[in-house]
Amino acid sequence: MWPERFEEPVRSLKDIHAIKGTPEYARKSAVPIKATPHDTSLLYFKDPLTQKFAKMIVKDSNGMLAEEIMIKLYTRIKSIQLAKARSAKDPTSVVTDPTVIIAEAIENARPIMRLERVKVGAIQYMVPTPITERRSYFEGMRWIHLSARDERNNPRWIGRLKNPDEPVARSTKIEEALAKEILDAYAFTGKAINKKIEYHRICEQNRAFAHYRRTK
Repeated sequence: MWPERFEEPVRSLKDIHAIKGTPEYARKSAVPIKATPHDTSLLYFKDPLTQKFAKMIVKDSNGMLAEEIMIKLYTRIKSIQLAKARSAKDPTSVVTDPTVIIAEAIENARPIMRLERVKVGAIQYMVPTPITERRSYFEGMRWIHLSARDERNNPRWIGRLKNPDEPVARSTKIEEALAKEILDAYAFTGKAINKKIEYHRICEQNRAFAHYRRTK
């Protein structure tokens, strides 16, 4: 639908920074450009894997709430990592890009096998089976989210009312709990990693039932 003189749009913020201040940047601002796809955005957290994670952390597909939580999550992770970089002997060794940290955390938390319920006669077995890459990433994101929700539901006693016998309970904000779990998973620690290790342990224990796996 576009004439030949229309050029492809620059879809990456890194590509824009790469040509900024060059003749190519001035030329791009003057030539006709094709319309970008509706899902293209220059927002810093619009990574495909991060977008899937953002959809998981909200209820009822509330996109505005997901975007708000992700912005706060990125800010929280960035501030924590910058504080670590300032106190480190080698600041360049500390990763401060939240997108890289989230992707690495999900990679560390995702399982390499799954348990399938197989009924043989009157007995139901938990059989270890191969897992697809899509399902593996989904489980990793789900475990991180559930671990953060568990952390958020645990009250923290931060003070007292006028009556000294009545402590004040406060729940952790979701972006703080997510930041903690993501940074823990990035360091290969935390509840999500423990769930993965326990899941793999059960798969190893039930490997004697692998012959019950039903091929599809």
